[in-house]
Amino acid sequence: MITVNQDFYTLRCINCKTEFDERETCTICLKCKSPLNVEYNYNFIRQRLNLYALKNSPISALKYLTLYPILNLEKIVTLNEGGTPLHRCRNLSKKFGLKNLYIKNEGANPTGVFKDRGTLVEVTKALEMRAKAVCFASTGNMAASVSAYCTLAKIPCYVLVPEGTPIGKLAQTLSYGARIIQVRATYSECATLAEKMAKKYGFYLAGDYAFRLEGQKSLGYEIAEQLGWKAPDYVLCPVGVGTNISAIWKGFVEMKLLGLIDSLPKIIAVQPENCNVVVKAFNSKSKKLIRIDKPDTICSAVAVSMPFDGPKVLKALKDSHGSAVSVSDEEVLMTEQSMAKEEAIFVEPSGALPMAAMAKLTAHKFFKKDDVVICVATGNGLKDPKSAVKIIPEPPTIDPDMHEVDNYLKYKLYQIQSEGIKNKAKILWKKIPAEKDLKKIIHNEFGIEINPQVLKTIIDSIRAFETKGKNIIKQDLQNIIEEQLDEYSSKDKYLEIIDFEAKTSKYKQASASIKIRYGEKILLGQATGVGAVDAIITALKRSIKEHDKMFIRLTDYNVEIFTGGVEAAVKVTMSAVDKNGNKIIAHATSPDVIVASIRAFEKCYNFLYLKNYKHGHK
Repeated sequence: MITVNQDFYTLRCINCKTEFDERETCTICLKCKSPLNVEYNYNFIRQRLNLYALKNSPISALKYLTLYPILNLEKIVTLNEGGTPLHRCRNLSKKFGLKNLYIKNEGANPTGVFKDRGTLVEVTKALEMRAKAVCFASTGNMAASVSAYCTLAKIPCYVLVPEGTPIGKLAQTLSYGARIIQVRATYSECATLAEKMAKKYGFYLAGDYAFRLEGQKSLGYEIAEQLGWKAPDYVLCPVGVGTNISAIWKGFVEMKLLGLIDSLPKIIAVQPENCNVVVKAFNSKSKKLIRIDKPDTICSAVAVSMPFDGPKVLKALKDSHGSAVSVSDEEVLMTEQSMAKEEAIFVEPSGALPMAAMAKLTAHKFFKKDDVVICVATGNGLKDPKSAVKIIPEPPTIDPDMHEVDNYLKYKLYQIQSEGIKNKAKILWKKIPAEKDLKKIIHNEFGIEINPQVLKTIIDSIRAFETKGKNIIKQDLQNIIEEQLDEYSSKDKYLEIIDFEAKTSKYKQASASIKIRYGEKILLGQATGVGAVDAIITALKRSIKEHDKMFIRLTDYNVEIFTGGVEAAVKVTMSAVDKNGNKIIAHATSPDVIVASIRAFEKCYNFLYLKNYKHGHK
């Protein structure tokens, strides 16, 4: 069926070339299930195009309305998207030996991600079509973007996300009032379910389809405009579903077709190694995309089993004489930190993919020194802040005492380095080293000096690890160092847990007994609880009940696992408060989650005791 807007644009299948009316479908071809493409009558567009306004009005996605498939401009739903910075890299340019390296920082969009450009068009089209609700699948970024625009348009919004989607993205989405459904499945399975949901209930199906691509092509327009109406030599872009990189290419092609630029860039697709469907297909010169059933990558925004717009990406790479590169999660996380430290741009892991690929490409002298190279940073780092802290060591905590500030500066504790997940499983020794050897290992691995007192406590912790039958790896040593730096101000323990024993089963309450030193007294306690940790802490509180004047209570309890497997070490973080309102956060690391939990509680108590003692509340 021919579209009713044929003077302006048509919707055509990229495979079987069938044309459709947008009221019939604007997502997939009803014959062969392939993606659709919006094809324009460029003579019609030229008649509508105001070149003076285009070249002289402030940069914004809205200035390109003539080039979007929108029929009723009164329906526009906008948050003033686009106009994002094109950041010239001064420090990373030197690192890679290039004069003209740029980051297109899409994290500056209203909801912190490039998706807002496409959402402008999609939600506007939903209003044009009088949609009663919008539904779609997302890995997180689109969820936040579409839900924001839907709340502005007063359209109900249903979002299907894979279980485990970063909470930063879901918190944003929930705040906009979207109705989220977490699905125990991949993004591709969520997309299939959303399609069925839209069909059954008559909702507008949003997502990485033809109309979204039309909004996102403004990214290509803006790059050309910000370079003085010239195309760069290369554009590197992450690939998930493939819509964005296809859109960028289309944007440049249209700019050249309309006579606004003289040349076209080469497009470079970048994907994580464990989810590189497009990269594999392109580098093997195959038109066939092979599904990855369970994508496993820190780059959650591009964790797509089967890129729907993969065929469009392959065509863009071929037509632009481009390339495709995959990088490891380790390289991504290190690059995320490098971009922040060198250029003050904080991106989510997926946004670091292009710059991570730069290291591989420049190592092979891929670029010429004068090439103009653009790395598209697709989303703000606050979208997934947990990824960053995977390789950032926790800073030491001190009391408000200048002596402790002196120690911090003297031992250069600010220099603690982490090589992240790349070397986290590295075994550092076969036998516990002597103090002087351990000091050298810590300096070589983390770049810091450790004072003798803290070094002794680190060795004690190492022995405790190995007593449990756990080989010390680099991540374990980093956690131990962070923990000991956090507590080095606590010289004396008023409460010391000598030993404990706990029993638990599937159906009965846990029981525990404990032996402690409290001041100069040795005390015993027994209790039951909902779990082993609860039973032990209850037993401890009972044992000191007659002597305790602080009555501390836990306000938060968190367990982190840094490496896989049942022998993985855990890091427990506890927050506690006493009757006087003093608060404390304590950390403990152990191969045993119960041991780590009880040690964290012990630290909480001793820190709060010290605070009370210092301030005369004893």
